[in-house]
Amino acid sequence: MKHFTMAELTRSATAQRMGIKNTPTAAHRANLEMMVAVLADPLREAWAIRCAHEKYGTPALNVSSGYRGFRLNKAVGGVDTSAHCVGFALDLVPANGRLAEFKAFCREYLKGKPFDQLISEDEDANGVPRWIHLGYKNTQGGQRRQMLSKRAGEKGYAAMTV
Repeated sequence: MKHFTMAELTRSATAQRMGIKNTPTAAHRANLEMMVAVLADPLREAWAIRCAHEKYGTPALNVSSGYRGFRLNKAVGGVDTSAHCVGFALDLVPANGRLAEFKAFCREYLKGKPFDQLISEDEDANGVPRWIHLGYKNTQGGQRRQMLSKRAGEKGYAAMTV
């Protein structure tokens, strides 16, 4: 893993606060490593090129949520089928604060690539998310190539619009 560490992929303030052990199994660690090698690291490297070209500042990506064991997932209100629980999903926030640009970049970058979900989460009225959910595979190992968005305060997801 070039741009991410296992510590940041498994860190959780909620787990610490609630005394929940959030240690992935060997299989879940392997999933995290695969996802980072195949999807997250290459995306981060392409984002670095975009950031340099557009003068966006640092290309670092912060992991706001990575691996979540089932108990932690329930504590944070995650769905039972969350790919976070098997090590196939990350919630990312660009360190430079360019969420709208990162959302557009991810949509462009993922076209034609294998992935499960790109979700622009908790969007404001202008469609700017609070974070981007990046899923490599779902819990069954499938890759649906879904691009979705969710407005703040709304329950359902919508197909991401251009």
